Amino acid sequence: MQKGWKTIFKYTLNLILAMCLVLGMPISKSEATSDRTEGKKTIILILDEVSLEEILNSDTPNIDLLLENGAMGFMNTRARSSLSNRGSTYLSLGMGVRTLASTQGGLAFERNKMYPLSDYNLVPEYVTVSDLYKLYTGKTPPDGEIINVAIGDIERTALDITPNNQVGLLGKIAREKGLVIGVAGNSDLNTSSREVTMLAMDENGVIPFGSVDSDLLTADADVFGGIKINQERLLEEVERILPHVDMLFIDYGDTARIQKTDRLTTVSVREEQKIKAIERADSFLGQVINEVDLGKTLFMVITPNPSREMVNQGNFALTPIIMSGANTEKGLLTSNTTRREGLVTNFDFGPTILNFFGIAESKSFIGEPMQAVSNENPTQVLLSNQAQILYLRNYRSVFHRSFIILVGITLVGFYLPRFTKWNGLPAKILNYLSLTVIAIPLTMMTVSLFGYKSIIFDLLYVFGGAFLIAYILNKIFRQNLMTMAILGLATSVLLLIDIYFVEKLMIISPLGSDAIAGGRFYGIGNDYMGILLGSTLLGVFSLFHLYKISKPIMAVSITSYMFLVIVALSPFFGANMGGTLSAMLIASLTLLTIFDKKFSLKKITIIVIGVIVGIILLATLDALFNPNPTHAGKALESLITGGLGKFFEIINSKLGQVFWNLIHASWNVILFLQAILMVLLYRYKSEILMKIRESYPNLFKGFAVILLGGIAIFLFNDTGTIAAALILIYLFIPLGMLVNKDNLKKRVKLQEDGSYIL
Repeated sequence: MQKGWKTIFKYTLNLILAMCLVLGMPISKSEATSDRTEGKKTIILILDEVSLEEILNSDTPNIDLLLENGAMGFMNTRARSSLSNRGSTYLSLGMGVRTLASTQGGLAFERNKMYPLSDYNLVPEYVTVSDLYKLYTGKTPPDGEIINVAIGDIERTALDITPNNQVGLLGKIAREKGLVIGVAGNSDLNTSSREVTMLAMDENGVIPFGSVDSDLLTADADVFGGIKINQERLLEEVERILPHVDMLFIDYGDTARIQKTDRLTTVSVREEQKIKAIERADSFLGQVINEVDLGKTLFMVITPNPSREMVNQGNFALTPIIMSGANTEKGLLTSNTTRREGLVTNFDFGPTILNFFGIAESKSFIGEPMQAVSNENPTQVLLSNQAQILYLRNYRSVFHRSFIILVGITLVGFYLPRFTKWNGLPAKILNYLSLTVIAIPLTMMTVSLFGYKSIIFDLLYVFGGAFLIAYILNKIFRQNLMTMAILGLATSVLLLIDIYFVEKLMIISPLGSDAIAGGRFYGIGNDYMGILLGSTLLGVFSLFHLYKISKPIMAVSITSYMFLVIVALSPFFGANMGGTLSAMLIASLTLLTIFDKKFSLKKITIIVIGVIVGIILLATLDALFNPNPTHAGKALESLITGGLGKFFEIINSKLGQVFWNLIHASWNVILFLQAILMVLLYRYKSEILMKIRESYPNLFKGFAVILLGGIAIFLFNDTGTIAAALILIYLFIPLGMLVNKDNLKKRVKLQEDGSYIL
């Protein structure tokens, strides 16, 4: 017996190591980094709180000129509390992480500006901004024309939320690499609103060149708020600053001022004011274009914050971005952070600018440089993508809750009669309910092919289509277990095809990822990860039972298929490390169950340790040899550079996500119900479980692996509550059919209509 266990363990360990070696093979890819070129400049024009439609509806010949040699897209600018604190998006862009800014982050001034010592005018003395900085920080400010006097509060607020990160990272790296930054403009209205400085400053809150004071504004009774940017003064400052800097940030400000003062106006007047402001900004952009060498200049037009109208539609993070340069292809922006055409993130902003100057800082920023993908009609693609993303954002909960209700009804229908005097639902209804539930992930994946035209149609397709598939398969095979095996394997195969070849269906599925929330942009999310593992195990073990397959063939078959699943979940395809770890553990447990090896704490501990070592090896190879490391490789790099502090930050973030999901995720209802069923069945119906084990030995092994896999998924994933609930559907639905009293009396019962229940 001991020898047999050693053989299994050796085989499992070799399998894990083999998979690690295959997955860890370096991807050959040339790393093209351009050499620094004299005279290169980057100019970033900030048009805050505008939508893509507003830009397209405006007369913007200069933006159009940029787009002739440029690309556009949406940038996910999500930060912490950005809706109530617009400065958070600026600080997040400069730090390359989603963070929270101080509410005083707009308090930036020119170095020698004089301010009264007291607001009460009791003391006639004045101090400079430099003196205020020293008073607040205890340090003399380094050389630089612009100083953010709130740097202490900015740093304290940001690092409380995102510790082990660097405030002013972009400015710090630029200074260390010999690049000079400048800033011009503001969003002032009644108070200082110079949040742009949090994007451009270094770790000291200092910017080498700039002009941000109120003398850049002029009175105008025809605009909201009564003031607007003085283009002549702003241009004078830009012309003064431009020869001395490599990067210039220009906050035009008028669009943000309109958003602050438009609550009393009509929709049409607000739109008119917004369009006029965009057109004035475009006119100013044309003047700036005339000041530079277009062959050596990278232009970017960004919108750090969405407009109030965009937020009301459900879009609180995706804003338009335009990038144009001599070598920029006309089309759509993308990056290795998102791997989606027309979509980038605020993580990518800093690396893109530094990459333009030939500086690679992959270990400092978690993002990747933006790239242009050729497309002749990018605006239509973006508008279509935006409509789809907003549709999913607004109706995703409807799909999920409908699915949850159907699963709940099915579980109650199967199990409540076993513990109460209720006779339950008719067997025929339960039969089709259970098969429909198993078929729903298939229709959820394919509903996007119809373009999300109507929520009514889409719900009918998802649930009506699943019922139709279940009905047809049940009529053809006349056996529920065979139908479930086919549905399980079909779901698994379709998911693998999408991961390896299509790379689209899951992402834009109602069970996929939310591009606005920005948790995941590519690969397989935890929802479909749970479905992939559950459908695979149910399909494979059902076939093992139906065809009485021998143990060696079972072992070879499941090992080969699980290898494909593990590769699909790995960093190089699905990029789901928690799923990869869970799949490796499930593959090992499957081999143990096939050869009737008893589980013990020691065996499971050894397997878990082996799998974790394999994951670390994968992440190491990813970090060392992959030119564009995935989440795993970057996480390892940050752990190496950040030490224990970074480790605890990641753990704290993951635990926070787990607890959040335990409280808020709708699928917790199903997971809680499944946990109760697990306890009740073990405590009060153990004899029924023993009968099922005797009658369906191979299938019961699959149930055991699914149960342990669900526990592993819950433990190894930050949103594991949802994935665990979904994988356990593939245990409790088929088990419910077997627990049903009528199903236990006979293995096969012919219904009146001639179809078979089991």
